[in-house]
Amino acid sequence: MKIAITRPEEHLEESVELARSRGFEVIAAPMVAVCERDEPAFEAFYKRVIDGLTDFVILTSVNGVRFMLRKVGKDREAGFVSALNGSQIMVVSMGPRTAKGLERSGINPDLMPDKTYTSSGLVELLTPMVEGKTVEIVRSDHGSSVLTNELTRAGADLHEIKVYKIVRPVGDLQRDLIKAIADGKVDVATFTSAQTVKNFFETAEELGLKEKVCERLNEIIVAVIGEPTANVVEELGVKVDIMPERALFDAMIDEISERIGV
Repeated sequence: MKIAITRPEEHLEESVELARSRGFEVIAAPMVAVCERDEPAFEAFYKRVIDGLTDFVILTSVNGVRFMLRKVGKDREAGFVSALNGSQIMVVSMGPRTAKGLERSGINPDLMPDKTYTSSGLVELLTPMVEGKTVEIVRSDHGSSVLTNELTRAGADLHEIKVYKIVRPVGDLQRDLIKAIADGKVDVATFTSAQTVKNFFETAEELGLKEKVCERLNEIIVAVIGEPTANVVEELGVKVDIMPERALFDAMIDEISERIGV
């Protein structure tokens, strides 16, 4: 039973190991990559945190934590972390992985959605709290508009701080994975973000294989993390078979294993 994994490079090795430990043969290629981006609004954000002029700082990924602290710089990091850990600011994590990234950096996460580790989960958690409050969202340049729109609607004074950008890697790994799906050599395809899906299909289209890939995906098991990912897959004419309640890769592998009896 062969599974295709399309996670970013920084998560790929552990994901492959987990899948193999469940008895899967794996083909893997990152369909997204990340790099730092210029953010003119960052220094104003930094000053608001240091001066205690913000109420909520939301981190949606480990990469957001990493690039935020890179922009702060080692010489300013201790003071910045201390300000985040102060009683004035509530640090909000989208999910457990981000929370662990915060903790490794010495930052104490105060809030996290109960189960739905997506923008929708954050909206549900924070909507009752943010009216009249200053809210910072630290994330990529491809973040969902659901979070910004809904928190603004709830009355937040919202600032979006885009500390890194998502790019599409194209090479032999990506081409080989797409060709394997088109050739019917994959039994399960996994997608962990909407951007992963978009990049996957953009590369498939460049290879002239988009139509064939859609056809093959509708013949095998397609598993996704989160409703935004599912929505993009379905908009492309592909059915979604598995979407775990907990938006985590290990939960997705659990459900795939249960479905096929591995």
